[in-house]
Amino acid sequence: MKKCMVAVLVSVFALFDTAHGATTRVNSTNAYRRVGTTQRNGPVTTNFYYNQAGRRKYGNTADTNTAVINRNDYVVKDSSYNNDNYTADSYTAKTYTEKRQYSQKKSVSQERKYFLAHPFFQPLKGRFGSVTDIALAHSSMDFDMLNGTVYDLDPTSASYYPNTNTPLDQGTINVGGNAESNQFLIKQDFSFGLTDQVAIIAMGQYDSTKWKLKDWTNGEPESESSDSGLNVFGFGIQTRFLDVSDTIGMATVQYESQRSTADSLMADLKLGYKFDRTTLYLVGRGGYSWLKDKNSSYGFYLEDSTGDWFMLTYKRDVDDLFFAEGGLGVFSVLNKYFTVNAEAFFGNYDWHNQLTAKAAFGIQPFDSFALNIYASGVLYDSGEGKIKQYLNYDVNPVDAGGTPLATNLTYTIGDYKIKNYSEYKFGAQIILHF
Repeated sequence: MKKCMVAVLVSVFALFDTAHGATTRVNSTNAYRRVGTTQRNGPVTTNFYYNQAGRRKYGNTADTNTAVINRNDYVVKDSSYNNDNYTADSYTAKTYTEKRQYSQKKSVSQERKYFLAHPFFQPLKGRFGSVTDIALAHSSMDFDMLNGTVYDLDPTSASYYPNTNTPLDQGTINVGGNAESNQFLIKQDFSFGLTDQVAIIAMGQYDSTKWKLKDWTNGEPESESSDSGLNVFGFGIQTRFLDVSDTIGMATVQYESQRSTADSLMADLKLGYKFDRTTLYLVGRGGYSWLKDKNSSYGFYLEDSTGDWFMLTYKRDVDDLFFAEGGLGVFSVLNKYFTVNAEAFFGNYDWHNQLTAKAAFGIQPFDSFALNIYASGVLYDSGEGKIKQYLNYDVNPVDAGGTPLATNLTYTIGDYKIKNYSEYKFGAQIILHF
């Protein structure tokens, strides 16, 4: 097989969240929110916006002369939420010492702190949310080429296929290799609160990707290529339609477009149950994509400067694609500054099913800033062992010994088998609320 250089990775699944080497998903706009309560003039209280019923403190205890008033249904005095605090009712604490009575009057001011890494975060009315996601993603799979049928497409040759209707050659192929991709991603999400419950969202993604074909069993040298650019953008609307003492819910609808490949409509729904400092939640997502070029194939695509190209296809003659996934997540506040989050998803991504897991650790030193560090990976992929088709378009082909063939153009179709698929991603999110 003639050496080819990797030119571009055609993958409509870049729209679906996690980066795959050949099948890349980019999640819809991540909306992270977490909230606790700090108390300016006294001990830290137990009020979290997502769980007013909790009673665990951060380890501080109240002064014996100070009573902290916990309200399960407190009302913020400033209804605009621009100044998200309130002053508790003043009270008098009386102490008797040596027949003397005195009183102390103390006013307690409480401020809700928004935990920005919370999966139900969205900005309040008139405020902005920003999530800058910087990540490194890797995917890899081994493949065995099983067979091939070669067609002569050179009109000047005697074996020109449309005239003869006979393949130039066909048979078993015993060649294997490895297809690998490495990506550096910067995904930017912005959101603006139209109300406290409804926000508009917009996103864009820059990625720099390097692809490789390597470890050929026939000794063929490694080939690679790279590409970079602003490849994805989108916009949508989000609503936190439910937020009471023990339950919370959020829905998002979004349009996304991948450069020169596909347009997509996606939606997700999250429902959470709150207890103590923890939110346990369910997530359902779905998407529909329509390709910009109809009757296309998608997969791992390679091309060199001579016009030769090679493709490990996942699906052929495609006009549109669907995906759906469901999962379970848990978010918990460790203390005023640290949070943890874990998620597991099982999804169907058109040609294969996949089980993925993600873990994150959040740091929030200020109300308006948080850093969320995460890692994700594939635990199971049904693509393992699947047999798909590869395509090879070869200008000025040569035989196995390097001798030029009589034809100037061949086109080969054959089967290949997927093996040892792996995928993982490491990243950090810089989250702002202003």
